[in-house]
Amino acid sequence: MREEGLVRAIGVGSKDSAVLTRAVRTGLLDLVMVSWRYTLLEQPAAEELLPACQHHDVAVVAVSVFNSGILARPEPPDDATYEYGQAPVAMLERAREIAAIAGDHGVELPDLAIQFPLLHPAIRSVVLGMRTAAQVRSNIERMSTPVPPEVWEQIDVR
Repeated sequence: MREEGLVRAIGVGSKDSAVLTRAVRTGLLDLVMVSWRYTLLEQPAAEELLPACQHHDVAVVAVSVFNSGILARPEPPDDATYEYGQAPVAMLERAREIAAIAGDHGVELPDLAIQFPLLHPAIRSVVLGMRTAAQVRSNIERMSTPVPPEVWEQIDVR
C-alpha cells in the first residue's frame, strides 16, 4: 500500500512494549504508538523498544502519558487512578514525589507528564485525549510551560 501511494506510513499501537519491539524489528513499520510504557512513572519502553525504533528509523508516538489520571493533576489525590484502577500506594507516593519536585521549581506535575516523553529522541509526538476546549487550552499551555533543566535532573527516572 505504501509503494502504491495509498498510505504514507504504516504503524501499530499497543501498551505491550515487547509486542511493539517485535513488530519494529520486522522492518515493515514507520510508526508505533506506545501507551503507558514511557511516562514519568515507568519507562519499560526504553529498554528495547525505543532503541529498536531508533535503529530501524521508526517514529514513536507516546500516549496515555497521564497514566489514566495519576499524573493529570498538580497533586495526585488519594483516589487517583493508574491504568484505569485505583493507583497502588507506591505509584501514588512516587507521583507525589515528582509533583513536589515540580512545585519546588514553579511547574506542575501535568506539565512534566506531557513534556517528559519528548525528551527521548525516538519519540516524535505525544497524543493527549481531550473532551473540552478548556482541556485543549490547558494542554497547550502545559506543553509550552518552560521546565527548568534542574527538574529533569532531580527526577530519578526508573
